[in-house]
Amino acid sequence: MKLSFENLGAIKKIDLDLSKKLSIFCGPNGTGKTYACYAIYGYLKCLLPGLALFELDDLLQKKSIDIELNYQELYKFRTVYFNYLNKSIKEVFGVKSPDFFSSFKSSELSTKEQYIASLRQDEFEFNYDLDGVSITYKKEKDDNHLYVTLDKSVALDKITDKTGIFHLAIITKYLCNRELLYAYMLPVERNSAYTFGNELAANSLDHLVARDQDYPSPIKDLLSKVVKLKSVKDQGANSSYQLLATEIEKNILQGAVEISKDGALQFVSTKTPDRKLPFHLAASIVKNLSGLLIYLTYHAKNNELLIIDEPEIGLHPDNQILLARIFAKLINNGIRLLISTHSDYIIRELNNLIMLSSEKDEVKEKAKEFGYAMDEKINPEDVGAYLFEYNSDKNRYVDVKRLPVDVNGFEVETIDQAISALNDRSMDLYFSLTNQETEGEDND
Repeated sequence: MKLSFENLGAIKKIDLDLSKKLSIFCGPNGTGKTYACYAIYGYLKCLLPGLALFELDDLLQKKSIDIELNYQELYKFRTVYFNYLNKSIKEVFGVKSPDFFSSFKSSELSTKEQYIASLRQDEFEFNYDLDGVSITYKKEKDDNHLYVTLDKSVALDKITDKTGIFHLAIITKYLCNRELLYAYMLPVERNSAYTFGNELAANSLDHLVARDQDYPSPIKDLLSKVVKLKSVKDQGANSSYQLLATEIEKNILQGAVEISKDGALQFVSTKTPDRKLPFHLAASIVKNLSGLLIYLTYHAKNNELLIIDEPEIGLHPDNQILLARIFAKLINNGIRLLISTHSDYIIRELNNLIMLSSEKDEVKEKAKEFGYAMDEKINPEDVGAYLFEYNSDKNRYVDVKRLPVDVNGFEVETIDQAISALNDRSMDLYFSLTNQETEGEDND
């Protein structure tokens, strides 16, 4: 899925390719990386009434139908989603003033011919279950038909109009967005949200959020999830990615994040397994990663873009490196990921994982030597990296450029320059200090 945003805060224009398994936003503070994350979230969050591709009653009778796809109509329908975001962008950012985002525009990057050719080449199979009506949608390569199969259904008198409406909305969005259906974002405010979850619930956050438009949608949606942790726990862990959450707890946290019977988060360290630590007393690394753990245990699903703003918050360099390896496992197991980061450690380790994709025997030997797993390799073709920066001190607008990614990974000039300048200063100071000490010894 390729899209473009214009006049998004300081960003004059940004072109994005969300078909990549891993997207990385880099650049100095205040250059619009979070704004871009919010806009992407807003685009993917909405679900609009879809095209009348089939009648649910017809499927209920026949159990299986095939539909000839109208590619022209599907391409045209994409503009409906872009137009909706253009109108709702203020709500996404939680602002009302006409001074904000008045000239914002989102649009399609692919031409009609590119979209049609790509969709025609596509092959997929996915299932959607709503209110007990489970339907599988399948398309084969170079086939212009969509095959729709009823897997299971409740009694006819229990099926409402909503069921058919939502199924048409889902499959239309799937075809328009090339497999991306949902977005789940962990903003930088996640630490506070999970720390003060009980207090937010006690103050009836759901009602507060409903009438207060001062929170951006990603923050409001996260707060709404936090106050429902008790019901989430009662429903049980149903995500197929729970094992990755367990790996984070074992290798990074050395303990487990649990939801109490009252819906509060608590931490149990492997060093003191008989003590459950209240969440406000837990280490910052626990607070930072708890949102990812909750997501992987209870919410994660295929066809979803996970957006994490500054995943390195509160993490020591060694844990940032381990987290980069977890990211590789996420994208290699079906989760599409977008991160905004300032971490040189995460970027360097991602580059290492990209180099691991080489088939050279020497690289394979080094992978074994350093203890890398097979599912930690990253194909460079699956990575999109973007640099956000003002091209001069006087420029009011941010330039966003696509960074080249090859078998060696990618380079982020702004980070490399900062590290290089710091190293130069350190060496100059060191030699100044040692030279002065040497001169003093010679005088003695």
